[in-house]
Amino acid sequence: MGFAETLKAKAKETGQQTIQGTSIEGQAKKEATQESFAARLGAVAKATKQKAVSTPPPSGPPVGKSKDLKSLADSLKKAKETRDNERGAMVVDFPVAAVKAWSFSTLKKFENCQWAVKLGKVDKIYVESGEAAQRGTLIHDGCEAWVRGNVTELPADGRTKFDAFAADFAQLREDFRAGKVSLEDDWGIRKDWSPCDWDDPELWGRAKLDGFVKENDNSCVIIDYKTGKKFGNEMKHADQGLSYALHAMHRYPELDVFKVEFWYLDEGVKMIRSFNRRQLSMLLLRYHNRAVKLTTTRDFIPSANAHTCRFCEYGCNTNRDGVAYGNGACGFDHYRGLDEAV
Repeated sequence: MGFAETLKAKAKETGQQTIQGTSIEGQAKKEATQESFAARLGAVAKATKQKAVSTPPPSGPPVGKSKDLKSLADSLKKAKETRDNERGAMVVDFPVAAVKAWSFSTLKKFENCQWAVKLGKVDKIYVESGEAAQRGTLIHDGCEAWVRGNVTELPADGRTKFDAFAADFAQLREDFRAGKVSLEDDWGIRKDWSPCDWDDPELWGRAKLDGFVKENDNSCVIIDYKTGKKFGNEMKHADQGLSYALHAMHRYPELDVFKVEFWYLDEGVKMIRSFNRRQLSMLLLRYHNRAVKLTTTRDFIPSANAHTCRFCEYGCNTNRDGVAYGNGACGFDHYRGLDEAV
């Protein structure tokens, strides 16, 4: 008697009608179908002389899912450690070339046009400051003097909107008197980003801060005054803020939070960026390698195009818009080529 017949007989004897919600009749049919399928499968195997496929029991203790997952986790952890080690392989024993120390402004100019850095830092071609740069210097100097208490009024010139920063400057002045603020700091770093002064023989990078506020034992605020427009400069200034935060991370190993505030004095608005030490550690290598490229370059390649040449201080005296700009020292500038083509 097969299993299906046995099941029916047992049900008749005990009077049971269902098994886990399924009728005895339905369950019997299901089991009969399975027996029939097994019989057909056995017949096919016998006709084709196919041997049964079975998995032999392992010689050792059974390997469960937990062991497989642990092995996978160990592999992923090892791979992550390898990536982290590669990411952290920062080269610090390289020889510098023509430009021995970098700053954010020099780095951005180098990435915009290497030839402009050669003309300024290597050939030492003098460039007279423009009106906007001169005004920016006066505003910065005036803000510093007011925070120090050396003058009674901020350097308003009809274009600045100091009213929007009245509370900020008042708090900055109060914090300065309390010894929490340092102004116009000259920060330097060596190749390994260890802090140093600007006159250090191993100086490799420079940063100059308008204001630095140590809020508490865990965080700080870096302040940078900006004249001119915010719109269109957000990415550049965010990159500048990152460079300041990287300097601060190495200069103050006890801090974990680094906030950078850009005060746009002509527009009365702020842009704030915040980093923690873990984020900065992940961003350090890429920034380091950018600076390495600048300080190890021997062949400076010009990038003459409408974007890089338009406001270059070494360009031709008049661009295609008829605006006088630049001292004409560059022989590769975009607008000179256009003028000659005309």
